[in-house]
Amino acid sequence: MKTAANWLLAPTRRLDYDATEMQRDFGGMAMSKKLRQNDEPSQKPEPWPEPSFELAVNTTYQDKVKPGDGRFWQFNMTFATHRLTLPALLRHIRCGHAWCAPHAQVRHHRPTRRNPNYQTTYRVKANVSHCQLLALDSDTGDEQSAFSTLMQDPFIAQHGGLLHSTASSTAAQPRSRIIFLLSEPLQTVEYEEALKALLHRFPFCDQSVNHAAAVFYGALNCDYLLTNQVLPLRVLQAAILEPYQNFVAAEQQKRAEARAARLAAYGSRQTAEPGQVVAYVQAVCQNAVEELAATPSGRGLRHQQLYAAAYTLGGLQTAPWMTAAGQARLREAPEALLEAAEANGYVADYGEEDALRTIDDGLAQGAQRPLDEPVWYEERPFFQVGDWVQAVVGGVVKAEGRVRRLREGRHWEYELESRPNVWFARGLLVDREAT
Repeated sequence: MKTAANWLLAPTRRLDYDATEMQRDFGGMAMSKKLRQNDEPSQKPEPWPEPSFELAVNTTYQDKVKPGDGRFWQFNMTFATHRLTLPALLRHIRCGHAWCAPHAQVRHHRPTRRNPNYQTTYRVKANVSHCQLLALDSDTGDEQSAFSTLMQDPFIAQHGGLLHSTASSTAAQPRSRIIFLLSEPLQTVEYEEALKALLHRFPFCDQSVNHAAAVFYGALNCDYLLTNQVLPLRVLQAAILEPYQNFVAAEQQKRAEARAARLAAYGSRQTAEPGQVVAYVQAVCQNAVEELAATPSGRGLRHQQLYAAAYTLGGLQTAPWMTAAGQARLREAPEALLEAAEANGYVADYGEEDALRTIDDGLAQGAQRPLDEPVWYEERPFFQVGDWVQAVVGGVVKAEGRVRRLREGRHWEYELESRPNVWFARGLLVDREAT
């Protein structure tokens, strides 16, 4: 296995090929060994081992096909699963072909406004069976995303199989993708945990690429570094998964301790009063829908807000403390999110199918992280939505109006209708009627 230092001294290999060779990749024949190497030394290079893996590739379209594009639906219907090697994958990337985890062409229920019983083989997470590649997108647009900097990380240098520049990369603002080839494929649940663990290890990389249905777009004639190295599962477990699992366990412990502290500070009951869970769900749903509907275009926030709202609802749906009445209210929420996406123009810009897909993805991801049960207070130590309050800082009234939203962290915080997106601590609020 090449070391980082020796590898960086090696000349860059460029793979040039013709259409016949591309067809051979997909025809099941061995990848062509006829490589034209630019700037190579005269001595014969050592042969590289070429482990293979299954992957879905879209050879119908080049470059990025965005939501809202008239081709987007067909783009997601034309991925085909093949067995490839990293050099073969590189060929497709440099042709601008997108790739994703292999998935079965199984029909699934995907309701639309016009046809609530619609069935399709549209690419979704539910059809993903496994994957043997992990990928990171380093999109910082500075030296941190340059090949030379990335290869200084010992984990990437020792186990990265392929680095390539992305379509939006420039010399002044480099953006790169790092691909790790695992020694064995992972099933969907383990694959997503590995993606999240890898992102925890590399926090400067795009944190949204953490689910099994993620698509990685190609980049025409991109720069690349190909090592063909393999990441053993035992190394993944020891270096990536275990630190992440320890972090998650520590965060869960912190939340449990914070909840216990709140229980000690306020009188509380172990179970909610009749109707209290439904009221809680109603407040969460209403806040999510209102915030989504008010999210403006042109700032890249609408997709993020739609996904985040669905993620929260997914966590509520699988919460063990959720009641039947609360579940009934949650079943109405996806439709309300879609209407909010219509209100802020997201559906007009990107299409109903993309909005539904984003909601589905958010619900599925959120369902894996059930929300903790709120503290059901015996007494009312805080204001509620709709109460008219004043925010007083240093004896000066800074804001006044009805409580629009509240959130529970280390301290209770409140947003007023008159000051959207500004959160006031509980200690700063007074009941206007009492002043």
